[in-house]
Amino acid sequence: MSKRILDASLLLTFALCIGGCDGSGGTAKQAKNAADNSAGIVDDQARVSLLERDLAFGNAVAEFGLAEAYSLFLADDAVQLPDGDWPLRGRQIIYEEIKEATGDSDFLLSWKPEVAEVSVSGDLGYTWGTYWLELLDEDDNPLLIEGNYVNVWRKSSGGVWEVIVDISNQIATDYIPTAVIDLDDSAMGPELD
Repeated sequence: MSKRILDASLLLTFALCIGGCDGSGGTAKQAKNAADNSAGIVDDQARVSLLERDLAFGNAVAEFGLAEAYSLFLADDAVQLPDGDWPLRGRQIIYEEIKEATGDSDFLLSWKPEVAEVSVSGDLGYTWGTYWLELLDEDDNPLLIEGNYVNVWRKSSGGVWEVIVDISNQIATDYIPTAVIDLDDSAMGPELD
């Protein structure tokens, strides 16, 4: 009989230590929390890594020019969804289109990423932010065009972040309201002719 009690006692002690030696599951909960926290640290590191890559892309534009920077940071199968135009497919086609569109024009493109998110697997992510395009208009007056962008990134087989989708959205600077509502008559809605 004492052998059975001893075996049951050892079994209970073993079960408590697996679930938490204090009997409440504290040790298991602490291990789970530590794992969750380390995953959060890994996620933060992945986001920082992606933000740094996005900033390096912007720095490459300043250093090498727009077409060359795109050539360096886009995946072979990248897609670009430019403002007001049809999609461009493939790094080489995007490069050629940018080279043709920009030619010898003098402009400055810069951007600032606001957010980076990375998938749980760590091989897919996106960044978005604001861009500024400074150039001269047809009368040689300075012109600033602002917009938003989203880049979808994928890690290459070598572990380097590459853009697979590049999307831009120009902010309209010449916006004119299409309707003016008198606050006194707002409950009635707009008048129809």
